[in-house]
Amino acid sequence: MTDVEPSLAGPDTGDARARHRAGIAERSLADEMFRLAVEACPNGMLMIGAKAEIVMANGEIERQFGYSRDALIGQPAELLFPERFSIADVLRPEAEPLEAGQNLFGQRRDGTEFPIEVGLNPIQTGEQWMVLAVIVDISERKRVERLKDEFVATVSHELRTPLTSIAGSLGLLVGQWSADMPASATRLVTIAHKNIQRLVRLINDILDIEKMESGRVVFNIIRVDLNQIAGQALEDASSLAADLGVKMRLESAAIEADVAADPDRLVQVITNLVSNALKFSPRGAEIVVAVEQRGRIIRISVRDHGLGIPQPFRPQMFEKFAQADGTNSRSKGGTGLGLSIVKQIVDRLGGQVGFDDAPGGGTIFHVDLPAWDGTAGGEIEPETGAMRPRLLFCEDDPAVAKVVRMRLRPAGFAVDFAHTPEIALSRAADRRYAAILVDLKLRDHDGIDLIARLRAQPEHRQTPILVISGDPLRGRGDVRSARLSILEWFEKPIDFARLSRMLVDATSPKPEERPRILHVDDDREVLEMVARRLDDMAEVVSADSADHARRVVESQHVDLVVLDIGLGEASGLDLLQDLRDATGNLIPVIIFSANAALVQCDDPADSTLSKTHASIDSLAAAVRDRLALLPARAA
Repeated sequence: MTDVEPSLAGPDTGDARARHRAGIAERSLADEMFRLAVEACPNGMLMIGAKAEIVMANGEIERQFGYSRDALIGQPAELLFPERFSIADVLRPEAEPLEAGQNLFGQRRDGTEFPIEVGLNPIQTGEQWMVLAVIVDISERKRVERLKDEFVATVSHELRTPLTSIAGSLGLLVGQWSADMPASATRLVTIAHKNIQRLVRLINDILDIEKMESGRVVFNIIRVDLNQIAGQALEDASSLAADLGVKMRLESAAIEADVAADPDRLVQVITNLVSNALKFSPRGAEIVVAVEQRGRIIRISVRDHGLGIPQPFRPQMFEKFAQADGTNSRSKGGTGLGLSIVKQIVDRLGGQVGFDDAPGGGTIFHVDLPAWDGTAGGEIEPETGAMRPRLLFCEDDPAVAKVVRMRLRPAGFAVDFAHTPEIALSRAADRRYAAILVDLKLRDHDGIDLIARLRAQPEHRQTPILVISGDPLRGRGDVRSARLSILEWFEKPIDFARLSRMLVDATSPKPEERPRILHVDDDREVLEMVARRLDDMAEVVSADSADHARRVVESQHVDLVVLDIGLGEASGLDLLQDLRDATGNLIPVIIFSANAALVQCDDPADSTLSKTHASIDSLAAAVRDRLALLPARAA
């Protein structure tokens, strides 16, 4: 009798063999499907062994790096990265994985580099650990981001500056010389002036939405009275309402309507809602702005008497460039960005925005904000008369932040707070801080990752950064720290005497680093007063004519221009296009003129001050704020 394996013996031997073969076939099919899925993946996939060697690569890796698969297997993974990244340590299975989304550069076989995004995940196979690396080529994304940045820069500087000059010139014609022109000419100039203002508003909306999306808008959260803010917004819109023949009314109960908000941004929210209501309200209608309390929520609503919002359009209401229909909306004008800006601001303020149908027709837009509870505010230290180095402290405990501010004031520092990484990045993008302090223990966030993102901002690549931590050794041991140029690591409790000494030394300006300001004015007394007032913060070069100013710009480096637009018979506005540095970039300008009200100059890099209403101290404060945004000059 022939011997048969026990597992296959018996009456079910045929069925067992069939099941065994079917199992093998299923596993083979599953393996083949997995292989095809890995090959079809649009991202590069690497399997990295315990010694940081490549054990598997898909076809996309071949395409990205220019190596054949056979040439990669067994090679160190460092082969695919530039030497400066020292990436071997983070590719080992026992290392802490990189966070998804961290940007690096890959190095192709021919030595060229390209931007990549790497996600690392450890995988256990039996007793062995390996790392699965997913590599995304983000060259196209970076190209699009660069194009967007170039477009925004062009809109901001190359388009808005000449429009500002045109608007100012037309404003002078309308305001001062309209009586000397024929009625028909005055009418044409007035129409041109209004259209230029409309173009400037369009550009401002585009730039506002871009700054919101990129997180470059800093919110100074303080206690504000919503009744007062609503009244200010209605006053700002009164001239437009009069032109359209629409009435406006503030309906406010006798309640305390204090909220935690940025007053300037909150005015922008209400102004945009009122402007939208004016645009769609018929002549003779009334717009009602109401403030009411709903528990711990303060609601402000804006009611119009328009045609209402079509049902199909409602899901798109707060999207960019959204407009209800091509005929009605276009005839009313507008960019389709106002409501999108409203939503982004309200979201940043921790509120909600929505709309409802109004009884009897029309629409009610409403914004709900948390009532003031005493916990917000104070994150931006108020300006003082003397210029002090300003620090940013990234700390999620407000009590600790206030203690640090109090202890650093005697050393001559102003300290702004940021309680989340997002706010820290936003504040840092908006202002060039003298130094930055980071507490590594941020709630639900990685302090080292925050420092890396701060270093990625061009204006803070060389800014002194100091770390405060309960366990600084752990942070110093992080492989990422070696590339972040951290000035010093402080352990809690903080040695404030040592911290103050180090900050004073790190932020003390060198004589050759003093910025240079060009002040253009035909009044010698004003030139002398401004030079004396600004002497403690910059070198001031005075010019009493447009030609003199052009010679200064051609022969010297100038960081900032203070400009009077009335230069005898000449106009300072004609200078704007000539105020460029050696690289061709426009030099920031602060308009300081009796005719400043006729000039629209809303870019955060520029300011407009009236000699009639603003003091020399107000000018000094504006100059100080603008100098804080300047990039570091090489010694």
